[in-house]
Amino acid sequence: MKLHPRHGIAAIALSALIATCAAQRPIPSELLPAHKALEDKHYQQAEDLFAAYLKTHPGNIDAEEGIGDAKLGLHQYEAAELQYRTVVAAQPEFWLAHKNLVIVEAALGRWEEFDRERAVLRGARERGAPGISTRESDVIDAFNVHGQHWIVREYYEPVGRSLTRYNFESFGPDGRVREYVSLESADAARSALTPNTDVHIGATPRTEPVIKDFALNFYTGKSHGTIKQYPHGEPSYEQVRADLRHWLLARPTPTSK
Repeated sequence: MKLHPRHGIAAIALSALIATCAAQRPIPSELLPAHKALEDKHYQQAEDLFAAYLKTHPGNIDAEEGIGDAKLGLHQYEAAELQYRTVVAAQPEFWLAHKNLVIVEAALGRWEEFDRERAVLRGARERGAPGISTRESDVIDAFNVHGQHWIVREYYEPVGRSLTRYNFESFGPDGRVREYVSLESADAARSALTPNTDVHIGATPRTEPVIKDFALNFYTGKSHGTIKQYPHGEPSYEQVRADLRHWLLARPTPTSK
């Protein structure tokens, strides 16, 4: 069974978000079976368990969020959006729900709302709000081109020797990154590509001045190169996404070996 272009993001994002949620605060013991169902990708079972708990604990924010996560896993994006809106209306600083809304709006192609939610998270990080870190990376989008699935990760603070802002990652059947494309500092990327030096995703951040020029660079196990340069500062995510999709559509269709 082939994965729907928008379905892969739900599974990958939920795995990351469930781990984040567990790390951020303790889960009521009565909700552990529901969270286990989420982890096991039994989304309908998880929704039923969260809903049952909510009947006896009206307004419980963990159960409300859990229902949204289950609906996201079921690819019921509009229902998930409404659920997450309920959560952030009750707790405006429930950052996990805002992150999930970014994913939902990308899945629905609602780019204004997508940017609005990202702005909420950016503002929280800039003011040092509790419960959210400037060193986190967020899964924000996914798409398919020529049957190849891409997951997009955003870094609030540019990371690695190339000062990466976005990584577009394509995974092979073994679950490993097969190739990736990065929006990164053009100067830093050139400096990083020295002979006999491997390129790594997510290396230790370093202090750098404001990035003045960006490049969209591709990396595979055998080659690397530049797709497009942005000499006048950071482009919008939507522009980068469109430029990458145009390049992917124009290149020869990958063949299976």
